[in-house]
Amino acid sequence: MTLPVILGPRLQTVAAFVPNGAILGDIGTDHAYLPIALYETQQIAKAVAIDVHEGPYQSALTAVKARRLEEAIHVRLGDGLMPLESGEVNVLTLAGMGGKTILDILSARPDVLESVHDLILQPQGAESAVRLALLGGRWRLKAERLVEEDDRIYVVMAYSKDDGWDGAGIQMIEGIWTARLHPLLENGNISATEFPSLVRKMIWQFGPLVLEERTDLLTRYINVYMSMLARQMEQMKKSKSPGIMTKIRKVSEELALLEGLRKWQ
Repeated sequence: MTLPVILGPRLQTVAAFVPNGAILGDIGTDHAYLPIALYETQQIAKAVAIDVHEGPYQSALTAVKARRLEEAIHVRLGDGLMPLESGEVNVLTLAGMGGKTILDILSARPDVLESVHDLILQPQGAESAVRLALLGGRWRLKAERLVEEDDRIYVVMAYSKDDGWDGAGIQMIEGIWTARLHPLLENGNISATEFPSLVRKMIWQFGPLVLEERTDLLTRYINVYMSMLARQMEQMKKSKSPGIMTKIRKVSEELALLEGLRKWQ
């Protein structure tokens, strides 16, 4: 008897956002664990599992064949969405790759995206770029969730063409957070001119729906980001390049805003 696939916390979160009955395209499938787990629990109807690298592609083939799922899960070698036919899938999952890589993959095959109504993404970096690009187009932000795996915090995002927050809705959330954090201007650590842009950067960096949940994991996520900014500022202080003081001031103001956000939590 073949043992069931056990997904880690990150892929469990991705799986939770996949709609029931989906025809899934899993891009960067690695061992094809995600589509296998979803099919064996009857959450999806069928899947195409794609990887650009020969090793993971062979691993996926082996895993699918071992379970005799070749008719339900088609494993293909190729770059991004290129192995897919137009109209072949209606849900895409892309997890464990850079945010800019995700955007490049999605933009390369607009014909494939025509039939896709849900995207579940787990970018590793450039999260704000992913949010800005998708919400500036046809997509709506349906859900976001932080998840921890191997002492690292990730964000999983679910987008839909029909359901969720559009760009105008996110602007409304920006306004709410601007009002919430406005008292920070009183201590003089943030300039009034920079304040709106800093709030907007915070929204797109951490995620509007993540911020609204205000979990303990979010506080830790903020702490990690603040530590990174503090290290950047210490390196800047060693520089003698022109304009460095302006950059230091901007980082200092961003840290002040995040400190206020952390206290507000």
